Amino acid sequence: MTRSRPFDDVLESWLEEGPATAPEDLLEAAFVGIPANHKQRRPFGVVGRFPMLTRSVRFIAAAAAVVVIGIVGIAILGRGGPPVGGVNATASPAATVTETDVPLPSPSPSPTPIASVPVSVCDPANLAARITFWEGAAGHRIATVELTNAGPAECTLYALDRPQLVDGNGAVLIDGEPPAASDMLTVAPGDTLRTLVQDGNYCGPAPIAPVSVAFVLPDGKGRVVASPLSPTDVSGVPPCNSTPGSAGSIEMHPWAP
Repeated sequence: MTRSRPFDDVLESWLEEGPATAPEDLLEAAFVGIPANHKQRRPFGVVGRFPMLTRSVRFIAAAAAVVVIGIVGIAILGRGGPPVGGVNATASPAATVTETDVPLPSPSPSPTPIASVPVSVCDPANLAARITFWEGAAGHRIATVELTNAGPAECTLYALDRPQLVDGNGAVLIDGEPPAASDMLTVAPGDTLRTLVQDGNYCGPAPIAPVSVAFVLPDGKGRVVASPLSPTDVSGVPPCNSTPGSAGSIEMHPWAP
């Protein structure tokens, strides 16, 4: 049985028998291929003789080193490669995020609808009206009237009513026209609205004091009679500007705060 030659002996024979044209950098590469801790690698061993080699010997040595390194590399790859950092590196599977991993926002509770309480139409019994002033202008009389919600709750009323000039017995002296259309007003308890009522051309019999103004509410809701300026006041009766018995006129401005 033939005993294998040491690594340095084989390399020395390659270096001594090689051609004299080997480049110096290839010889250095061959030297790098010798294990650093090998017992034959020392200043007076193979390394010490590198400068004395011919160029051909250096070329053969470099080629031999390349072959040796290639064989070692193939052996390492056949074993699956060296461990990284001394520990086999195993790729960790990427963490997958499913839909259940993402917290869903809690739905906001739906606001409970508040039932709106409809505002009722003002009851004439809860409306207090009064005349605060009469003035005359070119055969007409104009009354300033206030209307207050004396009831316990807010209510609605039309901005325009059918006005009337009435005497102390409630008889109608001059009757107005029903309004064609009117806005609605909401009146809180204690709130007061105001208006101006103008009449003209009364050609009837002498009225019974006191004379006042009434308001007929739409939809048959009744009538509100304003308190007169005084118990004996007839200053709201306009002069007759036409033939006796002819109809007079009366109209109002819309109620407003």
